[in-house]
Amino acid sequence: MNKIRICNNDCIFCFVKQLPKNLRPTLYIKDDDYLQSFINGNFITLTNIKEKDLNKIIKYNLYPLYISLHSFDIKIRNKIFQNKNSISGVKNLKILDNNGIKTNIQIVLCPGINDGKDLENTLTKLTKYFNNIISIGIVPVGITKYNNYSELKPYTKISASEIINFTNNFNKKYNSDNIFLSDEFYVIAEKKFPDYNYYKDFYQINNGVGKYINFLNQIFKFFQDNKKKFFINLIDNNNNPYKKGILVITSEYGKHVIINTLKIIGEKWKDFNLLVNPYLKVISIKNDFFGGNIKVTGLLSGIDIISNLKKIKITKYSKIIIPDCIFNKDNLTIDNYRKHEIKRISNRIKIIPEDGLSFVKEIC
Repeated sequence: MNKIRICNNDCIFCFVKQLPKNLRPTLYIKDDDYLQSFINGNFITLTNIKEKDLNKIIKYNLYPLYISLHSFDIKIRNKIFQNKNSISGVKNLKILDNNGIKTNIQIVLCPGINDGKDLENTLTKLTKYFNNIISIGIVPVGITKYNNYSELKPYTKISASEIINFTNNFNKKYNSDNIFLSDEFYVIAEKKFPDYNYYKDFYQINNGVGKYINFLNQIFKFFQDNKKKFFINLIDNNNNPYKKGILVITSEYGKHVIINTLKIIGEKWKDFNLLVNPYLKVISIKNDFFGGNIKVTGLLSGIDIISNLKKIKITKYSKIIIPDCIFNKDNLTIDNYRKHEIKRISNRIKIIPEDGLSFVKEIC
């Protein structure tokens, strides 16, 4: 079995560098492997790839690949990647593009570093000079309390709004339809999300791009298919076991999404508020484990969830819902808690998939 290729960069926002000590060893592996990109959708930089690798990718049409680009400017790239050879990633991307290799591009946006004029320059070059870019996903930098690079700053409501406005204007100006912002920008800016069709084939949904709208669309589809049956069952069932209450556990960003979802459902199906909302409580878990601006659900730790659950009178609820995105494929949280260790707190805890269909079935 081939060894995973390790990243030769020292990126200023590398999440591995921002981890606390004493986690499981695999979390500290910085992979930059094109096979992992092709098979699993991992983002790679193309800075440590060799000519023979490029030839192999081209020969066997190993695409789509997922590429972390961030900028075309040599000085900014060197600053971000902390690698004097970082421009090799751009040259290799162009070689792959010229040979028909399709890619999904990621730009991790850092206020004052690669946004503003540099972002405009990056998007302009990708739009004008590359022919096989499937999608461009722009995500805000994640900063934990362990970050040591003082120039990194989080996006604010105002600066996130400016990025949304800039991207919308850029798309109109260049008639582009493959540049997408991650959901975090809309949550931070408290702005309305784009429509479902805007995201096309949801090319970077695993990167948090379009995840919320897909979640909401699944819920809409459920109600459209089951509305009559759902409401009749609720009205007829005087012994509804969930009238005691359902508790939904999520993150700070997740709470915003779920509350907004419930509001939209209630506006579309008026009876929903009367029949379901009185029995629902949504609480957000602050990410003390990572700190900083880490507020997505998938990075909640087991210790934060358990400590918060112990402060709640859980006997008030007939069901406590926790999304399974907090676990990896080995059923471990970021801090090594297993599912059974969390469920041990109460037999009312139910761990469900993070999709909209699973959520709406549980609350209904």
